[in-house]
Amino acid sequence: MSGVSTGGATEAAKKNRKWVSYVIRGVTGVIIAVTLIQKFISPERASNYPIYMGIYFLANGMLSLKEARSTPTKTKGPILAALTSTVGGLLLAFGYLLYSRELVSANFYVYGFSVIVILVGLLQIHHAVKMTPHPILKRAHLVFGFLEVLLGIVVAVFSLDWQADAVALVWVVLVSVYMFYVAHVLRNTSAGRP
Repeated sequence: MSGVSTGGATEAAKKNRKWVSYVIRGVTGVIIAVTLIQKFISPERASNYPIYMGIYFLANGMLSLKEARSTPTKTKGPILAALTSTVGGLLLAFGYLLYSRELVSANFYVYGFSVIVILVGLLQIHHAVKMTPHPILKRAHLVFGFLEVLLGIVVAVFSLDWQADAVALVWVVLVSVYMFYVAHVLRNTSAGRP
């Protein structure tokens, strides 16, 4: 009998901590935003934001994969989007390390970065349209998906220049604010507050 009650308590504790993954995403976004702002202040310094963005996609993919696997669904869309984000994050981070050490050509990295970001954005748009029932969440995922696609296009056209940095900064600030907002709502909901 006590085994059943502890199992229920464990399940409730997991549900109450769902907001933590959104705080982690928000903090990672703030780190990327600070890095981008530093690049605008002193443009002669090399920026490592592609590495941070890769780490963001990697962490977001792993957290999304955990959520997708814990939520029963008939489609594989959320799992596919999470896996794409995870693999894309690895490719972005390690690809930039290879690019910065001149082991990979600039064009190869820039177009690879563009394709990965556009693919993640399109999957996010597709996931939101097909599977997110709440209208506020649907709009947010659409906005972030479109900004990711825009970032990929801007990087393909202008390379990793100030235009791409500006789009990346807008995207990461909006994502961070939204992640903290979702964490706040989930925390209040799990604590029983309105």
